[in-house]
Order: sequence, then C-alpha cells, then structure tokens
Amino acid sequence: VLAEMFVPLAKEKRKNREQMNLELKRQFEYMSKFPLPLRMPKYAELTAHKWGFSLTFRDDAWDGTVLDAFCKISVTKSLLGRVSVTKQHGQSRGIRSIVDVGSSKPNGRGQIDISRPRVIVASISPEGGQQGIMVGDVVSHVNGTQFYGTASDLVKKISSKSDGELLTFAFNADAAVAEALRRRWLLSNPKRSK
Repeated sequence: VLAEMFVPLAKEKRKNREQMNLELKRQFEYMSKFPLPLRMPKYAELTAHKWGFSLTFRDDAWDGTVLDAFCKISVTKSLLGRVSVTKQHGQSRGIRSIVDVGSSKPNGRGQIDISRPRVIVASISPEGGQQGIMVGDVVSHVNGTQFYGTASDLVKKISSKSDGELLTFAFNADAAVAEALRRRWLLSNPKRSK
C-alpha cells in the first residue's frame, strides 16, 4: 500500500525534474544565441579614507568598438612591479551576431566611435570586492557624473574628499556596453526592431 502511494510522487518528481532540465536547456540556448556583455554595469558606494582607498586605477584606452563589451580585461603585476593589461575578446556565434547587427562591415569589430582614453580598476580591497567590483571594470561615473579623465585625475578627486566621505561609482556604464545591449535587443526582437 505504501509503495502505491510513493509511485505517483516519484513520477511527479521525475516530471518536475524533466521540466526543469528543459527550461535550463532553453535558457542556455537563449544565452548562447543572445549573450550579455562580459562587463555589465554596476554601482558601488565606497568610503574615502586618509590611509588609502579600496581601489587602485590604471589608464587604458577604449578602441571604439562594440566588441569591447565582450572583452575580459585583466591587470597583472610582475614580481618586478611591472603592471600589464591584457584584453581577451569573447568569441562565439552569439557575440559575432550581436557585433554584426547594424554594422556596415560584417565580421568587423562593430566600430561605433573613435578610440578614447578611459580608466579601469587595477586592484581591489575586500570593501570593493564585496560590492561586486572586479579588476578590469571601467570607471564610467563618479558621484553621479560621467567621468572623463586619467587614473591620476581620479585619484586626486578621491584624495580631495574628507575622511569617511561616501563616493558613488558606476562601472561599465559606457558606450560599448550600451550599444551591445541595444544590438542584443535588436537581434532578439526582430519584429520590434523594424
């Protein structure tokens, strides 16, 4: 009698597992076809301290392409103290489709602007890491204002703050990411994009 009670429960559990697996497969296929940029926008609040700040910065340059939004930026420091920046572009059919939609040149890099200087995060303390900031994130806004400048300009701005003063940052809210998200939407909504 007990076995008869558990058979329907086991069948329902198996059916639920199959439905969950099917949904996960659909989600994976969708994300493969329409991937999100590697550097998604994020917001953080960090405190200025006289003894130092929770992030260090490095000058970098944006190449003016949409492909940059799908780029992993790494910052490493050698034993001799030499800092280097490495950029590894993501490569998949989905990324290629997003970069190419709306581009005049297929199989290009999705050029949307000229090359411009920018500032990236070079290292992070636990305070910054707890807020999801990662090495290679692009500093796009400070205290609600779009940031244009160098790493030393940013350090001066932070140093001018009082001990304990809160600073707000937006990271990766740049033209490459915005355009990648717009093109992703166009690609995933073909009827709405016309």
